[in-house]
Amino acid sequence: MKSPFHLLFALFMLLASPMTALAQMGAGGNSFSVTAPGSILPGDAAAWRIQIMEAAIVNDSIVRLGDIGKPLGNVSAQEWQRMAAYPLWAAPDTQGRPMQIQRQRLLTALREAIGDLADSCLLPSSLSIQLGGSVIMEDDLRSLVIRTLTPQINMLGGFSELTDFRLPSYTFMSYSGQSLILEPITVAPGRINLKFAVQEMDGSIVRRFTGSVFLDLWLDVPCLTRPLARGEAVTLEVLTFVSTNLAYQRGAIWDGRGGPWQTTRSLPAMMPILASDLGPLAAIHRGDLVTLIFESGNLRLSIQVEALGEGSPGDTIIVRNLDSRKQVYATVIDSNTVRTR
Repeated sequence: MKSPFHLLFALFMLLASPMTALAQMGAGGNSFSVTAPGSILPGDAAAWRIQIMEAAIVNDSIVRLGDIGKPLGNVSAQEWQRMAAYPLWAAPDTQGRPMQIQRQRLLTALREAIGDLADSCLLPSSLSIQLGGSVIMEDDLRSLVIRTLTPQINMLGGFSELTDFRLPSYTFMSYSGQSLILEPITVAPGRINLKFAVQEMDGSIVRRFTGSVFLDLWLDVPCLTRPLARGEAVTLEVLTFVSTNLAYQRGAIWDGRGGPWQTTRSLPAMMPILASDLGPLAAIHRGDLVTLIFESGNLRLSIQVEALGEGSPGDTIIVRNLDSRKQVYATVIDSNTVRTR
């Protein structure tokens, strides 16, 4: 009969084994971690604030709260209409020339104009106001970029995504008849430099500014299933296709066409093959014994020689006479023949 101590020990081992296994699995590389989604604890549903914009247009001699702000939260349309009419300060004197107000000065001006209501305003780092014309915000610039580039990106194939937009927060048009255009650019994976132009009604360009966006483009590209040394033939047996983000590739990717090819350098497995990594498959390799044909007028001789280089048909290589050891240049005809004159 087993003692109580033995029974307790057996029970402990039974319970401890799964925990020990989990600990060992974690140490072996399985982290057993997951990413929890973001969450929010909602505030008072009845609360409201006034968002002061970074840039605004006024069309009167007086700047009003509704010109530079918009309501957030639970504000009735009637209440906002009343607050939006509050006069703040005089508009800029010259049309089409923005006036900028820094945050601290803006807060002081708001308190002087609307009192304690200013403390309900969410302020930007600065506010730019222009008399007349129009203002285009960053979201509008982003939409213009996406709308313009999408047809060209679709022509590239694969799966694509535009990320990391670097655009001005806003830009002003001096007059309402002016338009903004995105000038023609080359679309390729990676960082794309953008050129914007403000165009007058007669087509003349009055101002230019720049931005950029990053294009991620995933395509299935040729890779090797095993490493190849320099000069090895690239055959179907050693090829596969792997999805790759071309934004981080340097050099033109081989399109998988043409050939036959051989490697121009040692290539690792499962890495995209560049066009510069391949050259025509040599018909003759260094050390091959081939027939050299000598032609001069009606004279035609043939002897066996050793190739001292490699080449494809049409290439010139050096060959060596097996008896005299003399070296000459010869043109590759095929895998067995070279010719000299």
